[in-house]
Amino acid sequence: MIVYFYRNAERLSTELLDSLVASMPQQQQDIVLHYKTHRQRCEQALAYTMLCHALKKQQLRIRKAHANAVFRFRDELLTPRYIKRNAPIWAFGEHGKPYITNYEGIHFNISHCREAVAVGISDHEIGIDIEGRRRFSDTLIERAFSDEEKAILKDCDDPQKEFACIWTRKEAWFKYTGTGILMDHLKTTEADARDAGCIINTSPVVATEEGDEVFWLSIAEKRRPIE
Repeated sequence: MIVYFYRNAERLSTELLDSLVASMPQQQQDIVLHYKTHRQRCEQALAYTMLCHALKKQQLRIRKAHANAVFRFRDELLTPRYIKRNAPIWAFGEHGKPYITNYEGIHFNISHCREAVAVGISDHEIGIDIEGRRRFSDTLIERAFSDEEKAILKDCDDPQKEFACIWTRKEAWFKYTGTGILMDHLKTTEADARDAGCIINTSPVVATEEGDEVFWLSIAEKRRPIE
C-alpha cells in the first residue's frame, strides 16, 4: 500500500484550483463543485490529483512494497497533466464508498480533516483516516469508546492527541468495510477488525521541528499471510 498526504489544502490558489478542476472528467468536476467553500473544493480536487499521480507512478510499486509507504505530496506535482493522462472513473458502493472502474485490481481510499488530505492505493481493499488533535466530549467518549480505550485516554499525557489516534482507527475500520460510521458498533471496532482478519496500523505522519506529532494516520487492510 502507498499513501500520499498533503497539508493545508486551502492554500491552493483559485487559479490552480480552477486549472485542476477543468482537467477532470465531468463526473469529478461535479463532485468538486458540489462543495461550497474554497477549502472543501481544494480538498476534493487535491485528493483526486493525488490519486491520479499515484496511479501513474505507483502501480508496480504497490505489489513490490513489503510495508505501508507514506509520502508527502509535493507542490510541484500539483499539475493537470497527471489528471489528463490517468483520470480514474469512479463508481460508488452501496453505502457510498467510491471505487475505480477503469483500473483493474486497484483499490483506493481518501481521507481529509481540516488541515490535511490523504490518499491511499493498494492491490487489496483498504480504509484510511487522517486526523489532527481535536476536542471531544465526555458524552462521545461514553458512547463510542470501549472500557480499554477509556482507560488509555484517562492515563495519557495528551488526551486530544490520544483521542485522535483512537478515533482514526475506528474511522479507518468503517471505511475499510465501506459502511461508514456505525455508532452502535464503535466500541467493538478492534474486536470486529480482528475477527475479520483486518489489521489497523496507526502512526504520526507530520511532525513539528520540535518532534511533536501533528496528525495521526490509520490504515486498515486485510491481514496478509506470513510468507
